[in-house]
Amino acid sequence: YSLMTFDVLEIDYLSLRAWVRRCIYPSLICLIGALLFLRLSVVSERVLDQGALITAFFAIYFILVRSGHILMIRSLHFDLKRRFEAAYAEQLAHLPRSLKGYNIGFTLARIKRELMGKDPICKK
Repeated sequence: YSLMTFDVLEIDYLSLRAWVRRCIYPSLICLIGALLFLRLSVVSERVLDQGALITAFFAIYFILVRSGHILMIRSLHFDLKRRFEAAYAEQLAHLPRSLKGYNIGFTLARIKRELMGKDPICKK
């Protein structure tokens, strides 16, 4: 059981390599699989072209949405790191190192809410 640190979060979850591994590769595999399925099951070239276009659109759409999501999480992480470095590091230490990819945004938002509640400057 290891603890989460800034480096672990940045390298394993928020890096370009992690984005490629968790977003690009699955999209490419699904795109290739769908195109192979279309090629094997469709006789008409027109239907094949339309199916390929729709499949490629959704693959690109998924990549763009997921990229925006990761950029928002990166922005939140670096903002927390800049504004609340010590308290944020302490909060991260309570997280398991093997955090699920889809829980990162929710977890960092919860940490920000807790840190903003403790900061006298942020209270109104």
